[in-house]
Amino acid sequence: MRCILCEKLNFKGICDKCLKKLLQEERHVRILEGGLKVYSFFNYNSILPILFTKHHFWGHRILKEIASHTFKKFAQNFEFSEKVAAVAIDDKPSGGYSHTAILTHALRSASIVPVYGALRAKNPVKYSGQTYEFRRKNPRGFVLLPKVRNFKYAILIDDVVTSGFTLKEAKESLEKEGIDTLFALVLADAKDN
Repeated sequence: MRCILCEKLNFKGICDKCLKKLLQEERHVRILEGGLKVYSFFNYNSILPILFTKHHFWGHRILKEIASHTFKKFAQNFEFSEKVAAVAIDDKPSGGYSHTAILTHALRSASIVPVYGALRAKNPVKYSGQTYEFRRKNPRGFVLLPKVRNFKYAILIDDVVTSGFTLKEAKESLEKEGIDTLFALVLADAKDN
């Protein structure tokens, strides 16, 4: 297998040199309409080839590697007064695995409990490459499944935030059930791209 960024041979899908360079990027925070803070680890353009690996059966290897250096390290430093649910945005498997479930799994810690299959979209619309107006007019219609209702607090997980509609809608779905969303974690923010 070759590094997804520089094409040098390696077994992880991303070489140590490229990973180190990526990890030097500054984290970003965006506050969405309604006050939801979204923390992102990377610049969208620098991680774009990695994000596209989610469309391939071998992409789980690269996502696990990236998640262990970002989401997992975040979780190790996160403390809260009670258990917090890590809720992936529509983590229905596609192509053999769910990219958001991989990111969510990396958050397992003393304070964070990954909850899989908790938030499902009734409308399976794909937002990738769609306009702001399309996203606004086509909500996902999330359904909250019972397994997350035992928590008072949640962290939303996705790979990319673009318009923020999906995260905002997911937050509102949790709020209807009395669950407070502390913030969202994503790999990249595509707002300035």
